[in-house]
Amino acid sequence: MAKLGKFEFGEIERLAKGMKQVVDNRVIERWIRDLLLELAYRAEGKIKRKTPVDTGDLRRRWTVGNVERRGDAYVVEITNNLEYASFVEYGHRTGKDLTGWVDGRFMATISMKEIERMLPGYIEKKQVELLEKIMGGKV
Repeated sequence: MAKLGKFEFGEIERLAKGMKQVVDNRVIERWIRDLLLELAYRAEGKIKRKTPVDTGDLRRRWTVGNVERRGDAYVVEITNNLEYASFVEYGHRTGKDLTGWVDGRFMATISMKEIERMLPGYIEKKQVELLEKIMGGKV
Protein backbone atom coordinates (compact mmCIF):
# COMPACT_ATOMS: atom_id res chain seq x y z
CA MET A 1 0.00 0.00 0.00
CA ALA A 2 1.39 3.42 -0.95
CA LYS A 3 2.00 5.96 1.75
CA LEU A 4 0.29 9.23 0.88
CA GLY A 5 2.13 11.38 3.38
CA LYS A 6 1.51 13.07 6.64
CA PHE A 7 -0.69 16.09 7.17
CA GLU A 8 -0.34 18.33 10.23
CA PHE A 9 -3.49 20.15 11.28
CA GLY A 10 -1.64 22.37 13.78
CA GLU A 11 -0.99 25.11 11.23
CA ILE A 12 -4.63 25.16 10.13
CA GLU A 13 -5.83 25.22 13.73
CA ARG A 14 -3.49 28.10 14.52
CA LEU A 15 -4.68 29.97 11.42
CA ALA A 16 -8.32 29.37 12.41
CA LYS A 17 -7.62 30.62 15.92
CA GLY A 18 -5.90 33.69 14.48
CA MET A 19 -8.80 34.36 12.14
CA LYS A 20 -11.22 34.13 15.06
CA GLN A 21 -9.10 36.75 16.82
CA VAL A 22 -9.29 38.94 13.71
CA VAL A 23 -13.08 38.79 13.64
CA ASP A 24 -13.50 39.14 17.41
CA ASN A 25 -11.06 42.04 17.85
CA ARG A 26 -11.63 43.92 14.62
CA VAL A 27 -7.96 43.57 13.80
CA ILE A 28 -8.72 43.87 10.09
CA GLU A 29 -10.47 47.22 10.51
CA ARG A 30 -7.56 48.54 12.56
CA TRP A 31 -5.15 47.18 9.93
CA ILE A 32 -7.04 48.96 7.13
CA ARG A 33 -7.11 52.24 9.04
CA ASP A 34 -3.40 52.03 9.87
CA LEU A 35 -2.56 51.13 6.28
CA LEU A 36 -4.54 54.05 4.88
CA LEU A 37 -3.01 56.51 7.33
CA GLU A 38 0.49 55.31 6.53
CA LEU A 39 -0.18 55.63 2.79
CA ALA A 40 -1.71 59.08 3.29
CA TYR A 41 1.36 60.29 5.19
CA ARG A 42 3.63 58.86 2.51
CA ALA A 43 1.58 60.69 -0.13
CA GLU A 44 1.66 63.90 1.90
CA GLY A 45 5.46 63.70 2.04
CA LYS A 46 5.66 63.22 -1.72
CA ILE A 47 3.24 66.11 -2.31
CA LYS A 48 5.20 68.43 -0.01
CA ARG A 49 8.48 67.63 -1.78
CA LYS A 50 6.87 68.49 -5.13
CA THR A 51 5.14 71.66 -3.90
CA PRO A 52 6.87 74.80 -5.18
CA VAL A 53 8.21 77.11 -2.49
CA ASP A 54 7.92 80.88 -2.51
CA THR A 55 7.12 81.67 1.11
CA GLY A 56 6.77 78.01 2.15
CA ASP A 57 3.18 78.57 3.26
CA LEU A 58 1.68 76.33 0.56
CA ARG A 59 4.02 73.48 1.48
CA ARG A 60 3.32 73.80 5.22
CA ARG A 61 -0.47 73.76 4.79
CA TRP A 62 -0.80 70.18 3.53
CA THR A 63 -2.64 68.07 6.11
CA VAL A 64 -3.83 64.49 6.44
CA GLY A 65 -7.31 63.99 7.88
CA ASN A 66 -8.72 61.11 9.87
CA VAL A 67 -9.67 57.82 8.28
CA GLU A 68 -13.45 57.67 8.02
CA ARG A 69 -15.69 54.81 7.05
CA ARG A 70 -18.33 55.82 4.51
CA GLY A 71 -20.57 52.88 3.73
CA ASP A 72 -18.34 50.09 2.45
CA ALA A 73 -15.41 52.42 1.81
CA TYR A 74 -12.70 54.00 3.93
CA VAL A 75 -11.66 57.55 3.11
CA VAL A 76 -8.77 59.74 4.20
CA GLU A 77 -8.34 63.21 2.76
CA ILE A 78 -5.13 65.08 2.09
CA THR A 79 -5.99 68.76 1.90
CA ASN A 80 -4.49 72.21 1.59
CA ASN A 81 -6.68 75.07 2.81
CA LEU A 82 -4.89 77.89 1.00
CA GLU A 83 -7.23 79.47 -1.51
CA TYR A 84 -4.65 79.35 -4.29
CA ALA A 85 -3.60 75.71 -3.81
CA SER A 86 -5.85 74.46 -6.62
CA PHE A 87 -4.46 77.12 -8.98
CA VAL A 88 -0.91 75.91 -8.34
CA GLU A 89 -2.03 72.28 -8.73
CA TYR A 90 -4.04 72.65 -11.96
CA GLY A 91 -2.86 75.95 -13.48
CA HIS A 92 -4.62 79.28 -13.95
CA ARG A 93 -5.18 82.23 -16.23
CA THR A 94 -2.96 85.26 -15.78
CA GLY A 95 -2.48 88.81 -16.97
CA LYS A 96 -4.76 91.86 -17.05
CA ASP A 97 -7.00 90.40 -19.70
CA LEU A 98 -6.61 86.82 -18.41
CA THR A 99 -5.30 85.59 -21.77
CA GLY A 100 -2.07 84.17 -20.37
CA TRP A 101 -1.77 80.78 -18.74
CA VAL A 102 0.39 79.44 -15.93
CA ASP A 103 0.77 75.66 -16.10
CA GLY A 104 -0.17 73.61 -13.08
CA ARG A 105 2.48 71.80 -11.07
CA PHE A 106 0.28 68.72 -10.41
CA MET A 107 2.15 67.95 -7.19
CA ALA A 108 -0.81 66.07 -5.66
CA THR A 109 -1.89 64.37 -8.90
CA ILE A 110 1.60 63.05 -9.67
CA SER A 111 2.20 61.96 -6.07
CA MET A 112 -1.05 60.01 -5.91
CA LYS A 113 -0.21 58.22 -9.17
CA GLU A 114 3.16 57.24 -7.65
CA ILE A 115 1.39 55.86 -4.57
CA GLU A 116 -1.05 53.91 -6.77
CA ARG A 117 1.84 52.29 -8.66
CA MET A 118 3.55 51.04 -5.50
CA LEU A 119 0.29 49.99 -3.83
CA PRO A 120 0.02 46.29 -4.87
CA GLY A 121 3.48 45.35 -3.57
CA TYR A 122 3.05 47.44 -0.45
CA ILE A 123 -0.32 45.88 0.42
CA GLU A 124 1.08 42.39 -0.16
CA LYS A 125 3.94 43.11 2.26
CA LYS A 126 1.52 44.43 4.88
CA GLN A 127 -0.76 41.38 4.46
CA VAL A 128 2.16 39.06 5.13
CA GLU A 129 3.01 41.08 8.26
CA LEU A 130 -0.61 40.77 9.43
CA LEU A 131 -0.67 37.01 8.86
CA GLU A 132 2.62 36.64 10.73
CA LYS A 133 1.16 38.62 13.61
CA ILE A 134 -2.00 36.49 13.64
CA MET A 135 -0.11 33.21 13.44
CA GLY A 136 2.55 34.16 15.95
CA GLY A 137 5.35 34.71 13.45
CA LYS A 138 5.00 31.40 11.56
CA VAL A 139 4.14 32.16 7.97
